[in-house]
Amino acid sequence: MIWNLLNFKMILALLSGLCILVGLAKRRSFSFSQILGMCARGIKTTRGLLILFVLVGVLTSLWRASGTIPVIVSCATHLIHPQSFILVTFLLNCAMSLLTGTSLGTAATMGVICATSAQPLGISPMWTGGAILSGAYFGNRLSPISSMALLTANITGTDIYRNVRNMLRTTWLPLLLSCVIYLVAGFVLDESKSAFSAESLFSLKFTLSWWGFVPAILMVVLSVLRLRSWLVLLCSAISAFVTAFVIENCMLPEIFKMLVFGYRAGVPELNKMVNGGGVLSMVNVFIIVVIAGCYGGIFKETRLLDSLKSKIQKLESCTNSFVSKLATSILMACVTCNQTLTIVLTHQLTSPTEESTDCREHHALDLYDSAVTVIALVPWSVATTIVLVAAQAPSSSVFCACFLYLLPITRLLARNRFKVLYNAG
Repeated sequence: MIWNLLNFKMILALLSGLCILVGLAKRRSFSFSQILGMCARGIKTTRGLLILFVLVGVLTSLWRASGTIPVIVSCATHLIHPQSFILVTFLLNCAMSLLTGTSLGTAATMGVICATSAQPLGISPMWTGGAILSGAYFGNRLSPISSMALLTANITGTDIYRNVRNMLRTTWLPLLLSCVIYLVAGFVLDESKSAFSAESLFSLKFTLSWWGFVPAILMVVLSVLRLRSWLVLLCSAISAFVTAFVIENCMLPEIFKMLVFGYRAGVPELNKMVNGGGVLSMVNVFIIVVIAGCYGGIFKETRLLDSLKSKIQKLESCTNSFVSKLATSILMACVTCNQTLTIVLTHQLTSPTEESTDCREHHALDLYDSAVTVIALVPWSVATTIVLVAAQAPSSSVFCACFLYLLPITRLLARNRFKVLYNAG
């Protein structure tokens, strides 16, 4: 409900901004037909995402119905111990977001479990929330099925799997440093109380069979084999469909209904943790992407951002491309409060003039390490609010989202070293 309300308000705000842009374009003597053409061409750049959004919605619903998410969460919570709680919370949310590609879905499943476990352990909600926020956006950036990762690949004209490989080179160091910080924090905050197990809760509805792992394993294997994103999602969805029908005894009419409207557990104790997914769950993000495409088309052809773009180019000439993208993404994130728009506008303002594959991949990597994740550090943004509300964490948790800070910082400090590694690859 909160997600839908915030997204509805965001859509209204974006539509209001779009009306203002149309008015500005009219003042520059563009006709309505020309403006509609700009919007259409902007939307065209995102057309490849439609089928992927549908498949992601279907997959997230089937992964719930097949018991994939419940069995992974149930097994993962056995790893939670007081001393390593914050570290394990971070790693579990990283793994969940990497598998599902959604920050909200991660926060609403693994995030809720970890936040619930933290209460009896006496762990600081701020540190727990920070670990959840970091982990949720780890996969939102790195997963090949993340809508934001796919959007970035689409607008930059790059291959998602090559992008993932390039991102791994800038991920290992901030990941390692984050693990060290969370491990130290866990020992400092240790209260030595008993942990919470989710298995008893999930067993009320699910068989928790090992077959539940098949859709996740299949997706990982096919991703490693570098199959097309839509084919990976489709194969995983089919296996989850079969598992839901055969193992979890879901009726066919029920399954087809949840493909559209999302999974509903029907058990009060589980509703908050597993309800969701479905094609309709992707409608809001698709509308936002379409509106963002309109923004991009109007900005590009009316040259409304030329004055700002010239300042950004001046900053890049004094520093480097990553610094200019990071500064631009921070500005866009604080103003728009929207992840999609931050990515699109940062790309619009900082896209390189050279069209070589290598140049586009460098540009995409800079966006992944700035615009895709920096939005989560803005406390008033939808991206941050939704995750923290779902995980029942305070807004101060952004100060403990170590990975999200360390990612751009390590890029800035190791820029020359990274350039050598990238060229060597």
